[in-house]
Amino acid sequence: MEPDELCGATLTRQDLDGAVWIGAEIDELELDESTLRRLRAAEGTWERCTFTDCDFSGSDLAGLTSRDVGLIRATLDGARLTGSSWLRSRWRDVHATDIVGDLLSAHSATWTDVTLTGANLRQADFTGAALQRVRFIDCDLSQARFAGLRAQQVTMSGCRLDGITGVDALRGVTMTTDDAVGALGAFASHLGITLESSR
Repeated sequence: MEPDELCGATLTRQDLDGAVWIGAEIDELELDESTLRRLRAAEGTWERCTFTDCDFSGSDLAGLTSRDVGLIRATLDGARLTGSSWLRSRWRDVHATDIVGDLLSAHSATWTDVTLTGANLRQADFTGAALQRVRFIDCDLSQARFAGLRAQQVTMSGCRLDGITGVDALRGVTMTTDDAVGALGAFASHLGITLESSR
């Protein structure tokens, strides 16, 4: 199925493994119970689409621009999301292991019951996002931006947090002691504290 046939479509149980949607513009697609493993959709544009019970394992979504897109009960294991934008995205019950998502933008996104394990999210942007019951496990969140984040039951375990900004928005987040130590520089900078080596 060609990408231009997907606009406005409602489809169920599609086998789209290895499909090529590079640079494709897809609008108002409703896709349920489908497999999109190894999908090649880099540099595409998705708007007002909803993917329910879909498997995106191993997919290349680098540079994807998406607006008002929903991922519900989706799997993203091993996917590449470098530089992708998920403006006002709605992720619910999403599991992602070993994704590469540096420079990912989740600006004004709503993520609920999302678990990310072993993810590279360096310089990710969570500005204005609402995260509820979201777990970051062994993720690299170095230089991530959290300004305006609304967090409820968000946990960080084994994560790199050096250079993060918007730390005041992390109020209520649960993190391990090691994670907190890793973010110490960011916390100190926010509070105007100068850290010096002990003598």
